[in-house]
Amino acid sequence: MAVPYKAPVKDIVFGYEVIDSYNVLNKISAFSDFSEDIVVPTMEECAKFSEEVLAPINAIGDQQGATIEDGVVTMPEEFVDAYKKFAEAGWASISLPSEIGGGGMPITLSGGTLEILSTANLAFGLAPGLSAGAISAINFHGSQEQKDKFLPKLVSGEWTGTMNLSEPQSGSDLGTITTKAEPQEDGTYKITGTKVWITFGEHNMTENIIHLVLAKVPGSPEGTKGISMFIVPKNIINDDGSVGESNNVSCISIEEKLGIHASPTCVMEYDGAVGYLVGEENRGLNYMFTMMNEARVWVGGQGLACASGSLQGAAQYARDRVQGRPVGMSKEDAKNSTIIDHADVRRMLMTIKAYSDAMRYMMYDNQMMLDFLYFGNDDQKNYGEARCGLLTPISKSWISDLSVELTSLAIQIYGGMGYVEETGVAQYFRDARIAPIYAGTNGIQALDLALKKIHVDEGKAVNNLFDEMVSVSNELKNSESLSKLNESYEFHIKNLMKSTEKLRNLLINDNQKSISGFASPYTKMFGQVLGGYYMAKAAILADKKYNETSEEFYKDKITLSKFYIEQLLPLSETYMSPIDSDVDDLFLINREDF
Repeated sequence: MAVPYKAPVKDIVFGYEVIDSYNVLNKISAFSDFSEDIVVPTMEECAKFSEEVLAPINAIGDQQGATIEDGVVTMPEEFVDAYKKFAEAGWASISLPSEIGGGGMPITLSGGTLEILSTANLAFGLAPGLSAGAISAINFHGSQEQKDKFLPKLVSGEWTGTMNLSEPQSGSDLGTITTKAEPQEDGTYKITGTKVWITFGEHNMTENIIHLVLAKVPGSPEGTKGISMFIVPKNIINDDGSVGESNNVSCISIEEKLGIHASPTCVMEYDGAVGYLVGEENRGLNYMFTMMNEARVWVGGQGLACASGSLQGAAQYARDRVQGRPVGMSKEDAKNSTIIDHADVRRMLMTIKAYSDAMRYMMYDNQMMLDFLYFGNDDQKNYGEARCGLLTPISKSWISDLSVELTSLAIQIYGGMGYVEETGVAQYFRDARIAPIYAGTNGIQALDLALKKIHVDEGKAVNNLFDEMVSVSNELKNSESLSKLNESYEFHIKNLMKSTEKLRNLLINDNQKSISGFASPYTKMFGQVLGGYYMAKAAILADKKYNETSEEFYKDKITLSKFYIEQLLPLSETYMSPIDSDVDDLFLINREDF
């Protein structure tokens, strides 16, 4: 049987302290009163809802999945009921601006709530997660009329939102989309085309679905410069705000997938559907990136959710499972031992737990930069945009890649019982595997980082981050109890800085092909070292709090930081060899010979 989910509220609250979220966010006028007094009860309530409502139906969703008949997608009955409770409780709007009916809390707060919700039931969490992105895109780029028409019920959770980018012939290369948008005399457009991989494109949890669709107006420029974005509701909205007739939007099929079975992945057909242009023609890709960037940050969060969830079951199984005598333990002592007393099992548990902490701090910091970008003054917006641009491809790719490895480790701890479905850990592994693929593959994230983001504004954002890393190194160095950790930490920071300098020089010399060959290893290296930076910050904070309180919780955090910096951080060095290799080696084998 699967272990009942218990939200790691104390770990989450500590995560907000590690990134200094209260002091940092208080600099933004809208969040001047953000504090632990808000975070703690919010996470406790979210934990209660997730543990009692969402977690118990997670396996049901996995086993039953979404079904389709005659274009109608039906969710498990329990999901329909859960979504109603979710919306009524206000979880759909807690981190949305108050001026559009939201709770007015920072996006950073949703890092914790979405982690809890998604660990309890990832497939369920995808619907409100996408809606939040659609709301941001309309709020920032739509007309006042569009905001008034679509936002109230999206914010309340009465409707959900989607993003429609990919087509059968056009995945990552959006410049080749063929969906047409024909202007009409009344100012609307007729949208015609097929979209694929549309998460929650059709379902029966709400009475309407608001699609954000990329399409091309006849005569528009070729490639991505000719893409526009349209709001296309599933059903027409009447003048009085009620839901009217069908808008010629239909779901042709849903995909049979490895995981996230209760999240319908739809093939959508638009047959002359009424669409409303967002902003200006031919600027749609820019607008969609508002939604896309939020999605990428949260995909990293999905990876964290799967890793954190798999740890709970694996740890409980390790505490319960009697198997073998641990090396070095007497027969007498071994009578009461379980596999958690085996060093290798401890190593695997420590690996998952330490990485989960690093992932959590990274994701929360990334989300905090969205708050700066959206709600700060001009200087704060500029800072948030640059820092978020740098962190997003790292956190999306590094965390999602790791999640697959860590959920696999959790299965290993279970042994054979992890390979069967009844324990529930296999679902985390299957659900995690999509994260490195969607919202822009991790290979694309790596190219974005290596070719663009570290060079923006002459590398100011990455230089500032390196300065912060060095500052933390100095804190470690000056700490009586933590100074030894700095030996490994400082060494690997310097390696990352050297690799970054090499990359910069290659770009200066216009050697983009070489960069493309090691962009992924470089991104993994950056993530590993950045994780070390957050764990070093955690160690410094935990050391201070342990000295004040003597709480075992903080002692454990120091231990986890020590484990990461001494045993996991050195793995970053393994990525230096590809960076020093010749990209042409990748092309020496003929394509037919693979």
